[in-house]
Amino acid sequence: MKKIYSYIGGMLLTTAMAFSITACSPDDFTSPNEAGIPVASTYENTIQIDVDQETNWVTFTFNAQPGITPVWIFDGKTYSSSFSMKKYYRKAGDYSVDVKIANANGVSDGSISKTFRINKTIMNGFGGFVYESDFNMWTKATIAAPTFYYAPGWSAIADPAYTLENGTYTVKLSEATDDTWQAQMAMVTNISTEATKNYDFSVILTASVAHSNVTVKLVDSTDDGNFYFEQKGIKLEANEPLCFWKSNLPGIDIANLKLVFDFGRNAAGTDMTIESIVLKDHANDDGTEVPVIDETPEPTWVAVDSKDNLWNGMIYVNKFFYANSDWSPKPNPALVIDGRSYSLSFPEATAEAWQNQFSFETDLTADTETAYDFHVILNSTADLKNVTVKLVQTNEIGEDGKEIKHDGNFFFDKKVDLVADSEKAVWAASVKAPEAMHAISLVFDFGGNPANTDVTIKDIILQKHKD
Repeated sequence: MKKIYSYIGGMLLTTAMAFSITACSPDDFTSPNEAGIPVASTYENTIQIDVDQETNWVTFTFNAQPGITPVWIFDGKTYSSSFSMKKYYRKAGDYSVDVKIANANGVSDGSISKTFRINKTIMNGFGGFVYESDFNMWTKATIAAPTFYYAPGWSAIADPAYTLENGTYTVKLSEATDDTWQAQMAMVTNISTEATKNYDFSVILTASVAHSNVTVKLVDSTDDGNFYFEQKGIKLEANEPLCFWKSNLPGIDIANLKLVFDFGRNAAGTDMTIESIVLKDHANDDGTEVPVIDETPEPTWVAVDSKDNLWNGMIYVNKFFYANSDWSPKPNPALVIDGRSYSLSFPEATAEAWQNQFSFETDLTADTETAYDFHVILNSTADLKNVTVKLVQTNEIGEDGKEIKHDGNFFFDKKVDLVADSEKAVWAASVKAPEAMHAISLVFDFGGNPANTDVTIKDIILQKHKD
C-alpha cells in the first residue's frame, strides 16, 4: 500500500482515506486491502462529459457508484474528487482529462482518459463576424494551399511546417526573422468582389510567443497595389487570441482575392494560429454587433519612478472587502508589497462582482479642470472576467457620523478581462473629475475569482495629461 499512496500523493490519499472513514462505522472499519483496489477500466461508462459549445463551459459528471469516488486529473497537476463540476475553456482545441477511481482500499493504478473538443475561442473583446454564417464567403470559396516566403536575414529557407484543421491554420516558425516581409504566408482564392458593394472582414490570430509586427493584407491576386487594406504592426501577446477586423470596406472590382499574412520579426520557435476567417457582404447582417472604436490616442507616459508620476510619494491606506457568497466577510487576503508591485493571494473563490475588493485610499485631491492620464499593469494566475478598475472619490464621514458615499463621482469605471499569466495594461487618457474630489481612491474588484488565484498590480501611473 505504501507504493500506491506515495504515487498518488497527499491529496488523493486524503480523499481515499476520508471516504473510507465515512463509509464505515467504528465497529465495522477494516484496514485497506490491496486486493480491493478498483480497476479503472471497469468504470469507463460512469464518466460523462458535456460541452456547451455556446459558452465553452464543460460539465464533468461521475455517475455515482456505491463506495466509489472519482479523482479527476486536469493537465497532470489539478485534482478534484467532485462527482459533478464545471470548468471553463476559453480557447478552441482538443483537451483531455484523466480519471482515477478510489475506494476505501486505495486508488487505481490505471486511469481512464477522456478527450473532448472546444470548437471556438471565446475572445477577450470583439470576436469578429460569424464564421459559421451562410454569409461567410470564405467558407464557401476554393482556397488554394498557402504559399510561403520564409527568409531570415533575406536568405530563403525551407517553408515552415503548417497544418489545416477545421478552417484553422497553425504555422510553425522555427527560425527567427528580423524584418517585415521575411515570413510571408499567402492564400489565393476564387472569391470575387465588386465596387458596388461594401465588405466586412475578420480573422483571429494567436502567437505562442509575443509578436509586435504582424501584417495582414487583403489584395488582388494579380496586382499587389490593388488592395483593401495592408495593416502592419499588429501586436499579439503570447497565447492571447486577437481579432483583427474591418467593417464596411468600400468594394473593389477584383476577380480573385488573395489573403496575405506576414510574421516578419518573429522569435524563433513561434507558432502562429490563424482561425475564424470571415469575409462577407456588409449588407448581409449575420447578427454581429460591431463595437464602437475608441480612437483616443494613448498618451506619452512619464516614467513610473518620475516625480511627474503623482502616484509617487502620496500617502495611502489599503483596504479590503473579501466576502463569502452570502456577503459575510472572509479574512483579508495576503498582500505582499515589493516596491511598486502589489501581490494579492486569494485562497478561496468568490461568487460574484464586488465580493473581492481591494483599494488604495490616497491623500491625492482633484479639481474639475485638470485632465489626468492613468496607467496600471495587472497580472493574474487564473482567467478573470469583468475585473473592475475604478478611480473615484473616497467616501467620507459626515458630521453626524454617517458615511457619505461618492461612488458616482469617478474619473472612469472600467471592466477588463485578465488572461492567466498574461500582463494586461489598463489605461485612461485625459479624464476629468465630474465634481471636485477631497481625496482619490483607486478601487479594484476581482469578484468571481476561482480559488487559489494570485493577482499582481504594478507600475501605477497618475499624471497630468500628456499628448
